[in-house]
Amino acid sequence: MLWWKKTLVVVPVVAAMTVWGPEPVEACGGCFVPDGSSTQVTGHQMILSMGMDQTTLWDQFSYADGDGSDFTWVLPTKGVVEIGLSSDLIFGQLGVDTAVTVLPPPQSCPPTNCDDGDFAAESDANFGGGGGSADDGVTVLAQEQVGPYETVQLQSSDPAALNDWLETNGYTIPDDVQPIINSYVAEQFNFLALKLSPGVGVDRMQPVRVTTPGAGVALPLRMVAAGTGVTTAVTLWVIGEGRYEPSNFPGFGISEDALVWDYDTWSSNYTTLRAAAYDASNGHAWLTEASRPYSPQLFRSTISNIVQSVDPSQSGYDDGSGDWDAAYEAAQQDMDVLFGSLDENSVTVTRLRAELSREALGDDLVVQASSDQSQVSSTLQTTKWVGTQPSCPEVCDDNFGNPGNDDDLIGSGSGNGCALSVDDDSDTGMAAAVVMMALGLALRRRRKRS
Repeated sequence: MLWWKKTLVVVPVVAAMTVWGPEPVEACGGCFVPDGSSTQVTGHQMILSMGMDQTTLWDQFSYADGDGSDFTWVLPTKGVVEIGLSSDLIFGQLGVDTAVTVLPPPQSCPPTNCDDGDFAAESDANFGGGGGSADDGVTVLAQEQVGPYETVQLQSSDPAALNDWLETNGYTIPDDVQPIINSYVAEQFNFLALKLSPGVGVDRMQPVRVTTPGAGVALPLRMVAAGTGVTTAVTLWVIGEGRYEPSNFPGFGISEDALVWDYDTWSSNYTTLRAAAYDASNGHAWLTEASRPYSPQLFRSTISNIVQSVDPSQSGYDDGSGDWDAAYEAAQQDMDVLFGSLDENSVTVTRLRAELSREALGDDLVVQASSDQSQVSSTLQTTKWVGTQPSCPEVCDDNFGNPGNDDDLIGSGSGNGCALSVDDDSDTGMAAAVVMMALGLALRRRRKRS
């Protein structure tokens, strides 16, 4: 028996795109802060769902040393878009389903009589407002309140007039970003601007989704440079009917043959290999962490069960009323948009990750159907190792193993610590914790009912 198969393995899976039909797509939007603010965007998590009739972007960003109320968010768009609210729960489930897991070398050991418990994971399981009014060279196409946000959609052929309108209406645009906006005006883009309403008391930015009609929408990566530091971590899940890849940026994968397990630190060299590839590309390369079939039915069931089992405020879909039915309906709408018009029997999730340099943010990311449609497993098996290999356990020992680097572990825990996730994105870890907390609350609630 392989003793590590007795442990809880929290593995990665999720998002996808339509492979045959849609044009290449570009990504994302910019977050701006007032001059003198210490707030800085440290990373973005995005979901891109592509269908034949519409494309939707979900954006969740993390920030440091500041207040989320400082932010305004501006996204170049085509046409009039539909805006909706999402939840950290969606990102959390995708993060849990697609987090990279590195397994130690197989070790043949006799049975330990350990109880598998209630959880088990297999590494390859399938898992409106009015508009039209012109104001000094700027046309307001739509303006509405969406949850805690004030949103406005704008059209202009005059960059100076657009910048003046945004500044006058409280949307802070840094001087170094104005030339970028000017270029999008010249390319005949419209703009969606969003900010927190005064006095809403929100201490964390709720994820937003933006749906554009058609499959050729441009989601410019150049805008991500706004408010960021020297390096920006970006995780992108693509939901469709096949594997996707960057077309104008280099891409790479991590080979199992290059992995080495260190028993003394209970970790692998995965993050070292990843960092070396990013450095070699000067912060331009994108890593394909996972690409495989995904089950919308299972995803819907998991999210629905959590939303129905926890307090609405804990699901992230509460509209402030505390109404379970309203939260459930909001979650269903979010998932309906997520899977759109895709054939739910053909959905594939592709997860891409980058640590982009400022230079790399000078170009838009174009994503296209990959010429290689083979699956990319997020579970990696090491065969090489260094250090002292542990002896086989005689009994079930919750403390067996010695996790040596907690910063590299997401969701695996220390009990029988054998399969270690190596996704160190802070938002992914937070989102995974949201899912696990919600599942725990759901189980306790069900026990109380029984």
